[in-house]
Amino acid sequence: MTKAAIPSIERIDSELSSVSSCTNASWLGGIAASDFAALDRLAVKLIGLDSDFAAPLREMGRVIGARIAVEQNEKPVCLDVALSALILACGLEGVIESRILHRNAEGALLQISGCSAVLGWPIPNVERTVCGFDAGLFEGFLRGVTDEKALSVEETACLGLGHAYCEFKIHRQPAPGEWEGGPHDHC
Repeated sequence: MTKAAIPSIERIDSELSSVSSCTNASWLGGIAASDFAALDRLAVKLIGLDSDFAAPLREMGRVIGARIAVEQNEKPVCLDVALSALILACGLEGVIESRILHRNAEGALLQISGCSAVLGWPIPNVERTVCGFDAGLFEGFLRGVTDEKALSVEETACLGLGHAYCEFKIHRQPAPGEWEGGPHDHC
């Protein structure tokens, strides 16, 4: 392939920007929903194959999550609304079950079940977490829609570790009075 045949970054970004402004629910972060689903499935397989894939796939998830947050156009929102919006945007409402197990000023613990149904195959116990892409997706999205740039997400339980669910610890640097009885705690 010659250099002339390779599209410029500016052209790709311009095309993706026009696509991501589309209100069609079949697009997520400028990516076709079917491609997003395939990427999510592939990310789990790759991380299950070799943990060296975890960091780059987490970063990809973070970027895509931030792009989806921009599409949502609702800022800032509380954690519960944000998570519901992401699940709805990804077309997973009624397919996966998510719930916040607990929250305090330092963060929250999110539990997700039904992942194997989404992927279409059972995730084997590979003795490590395999949802790094999703952790990055949650992090990028939550940072964008909550306006909390110091927020981070870590997967602490996973089907890849033999659990029946995945859990993500959401770490944050709270402003006084937030999340625990503060303005962002009530939706």
